[in-house]
Amino acid sequence: MADYDKVIPPGKEGKVNIRLDGKKLFPGLFDKKFTVKTNDPDNAQFDLVVTGTVKKAFEFSREMRWSGFVDDKFNFEVVVTNLLPNPINITSIRWADDVASKALLEKIGLKLETIEKGKKYRIKLLKKKEFAPENIVANIVLTTDFPKIKEKSVPMSIIVQKEVEIYPDRLYFGEMIIPPGATKAFDRTFNIVAARGDSLKILKAVPNRDDMTVKIRELQPGKSFSGTVWVRPSSRLGQYAGSIRIYTNNPKYREIVLDIVGSIRVGETAEGVPQVKK
Repeated sequence: MADYDKVIPPGKEGKVNIRLDGKKLFPGLFDKKFTVKTNDPDNAQFDLVVTGTVKKAFEFSREMRWSGFVDDKFNFEVVVTNLLPNPINITSIRWADDVASKALLEKIGLKLETIEKGKKYRIKLLKKKEFAPENIVANIVLTTDFPKIKEKSVPMSIIVQKEVEIYPDRLYFGEMIIPPGATKAFDRTFNIVAARGDSLKILKAVPNRDDMTVKIRELQPGKSFSGTVWVRPSSRLGQYAGSIRIYTNNPKYREIVLDIVGSIRVGETAEGVPQVKK
């Protein structure tokens, strides 16, 4: 960002002030070029080059990222080291004031410990309640006593996975067009994946409607499966809803429910396109 004296009287000097955001620059040497345009016919345009060095103030022992399964032990610690010659005290830690961070107040606690005053600190994330399968992205704010870095924002992400996943978790059949007084079959596919281990078995799959059938085949032993659901609704206008209850040998996922949704429209031909009368 630059601001400047728009009018410079004859024989006088003007100023161009340059402000750079160090957060957007990589540590080390840098140079930035600015183009200055004037109404001087002999110097209508010239380049102003700014050079400097960006110093890295803090080093983190690891990225603020964690991924695991719902029942995994949550052990999240990061050591923050001050790389500058003058001491910097981290005085407090908090979640950023945004919607994503506010939702974490009841789930994850923050703790700041001093290892070496002015030099090294430890950040701990404490699980307050059990995680659900989800992706969490938020910012942690460190407050310091260093005037040039009053606050340091640190991005954080947590990925919590299920041991057994079904993709998609709901089958949409959309609008099913059926000829009057007849039936027509429609099908959709899904996949079941064991995220860890290779001992998963599908014991059975039971639809809750008589006009639904399901077949599941093993793709990779104990690891991945593919399923197909067929529905053959009657020619009755309205919404279609059902479910498939899938039973496995995994003690934490003994039953997986796959919802089936769609709608039915009656068409005048098998394709649902009205015939043209002559």
